[in-house]
Amino acid sequence: MPTHILIIAGVLAVIGLAGCGADNAEQQSVNRMVYVDTKTKQPVVHEIITPVPAVNPATGERTLMPGLYCSTCQTWYPVPPPDQINSRPNAGQCPKDKTPLTTDGPWPDGESPTGSSLVGGAEN
Repeated sequence: MPTHILIIAGVLAVIGLAGCGADNAEQQSVNRMVYVDTKTKQPVVHEIITPVPAVNPATGERTLMPGLYCSTCQTWYPVPPPDQINSRPNAGQCPKDKTPLTTDGPWPDGESPTGSSLVGGAEN
């Protein structure tokens, strides 16, 4: 199975399993992830929500897509829309340097998976 499909399936599994049987601290870390605003290209941390593109609470627009990280250029990129995943053989690669993208990377603005600060200043 192509790598890009496995990466996308992993992102969707995280979204689908968010909060299943976890205690409060674990649930808080599982219920948040990095998204990329497709309009501004900026990474943001937000509660895991479906469907995507999700509404950016700072703008009210449906511009948030799950993020994938390139460790080479140290940039977060949005997951391609579902209709493009199968039609783009390089969907799981960095558009800049063609290295594999991952869901693991440093969270923007000093955020962490267990932190309470969310996009727009809302808190859990």
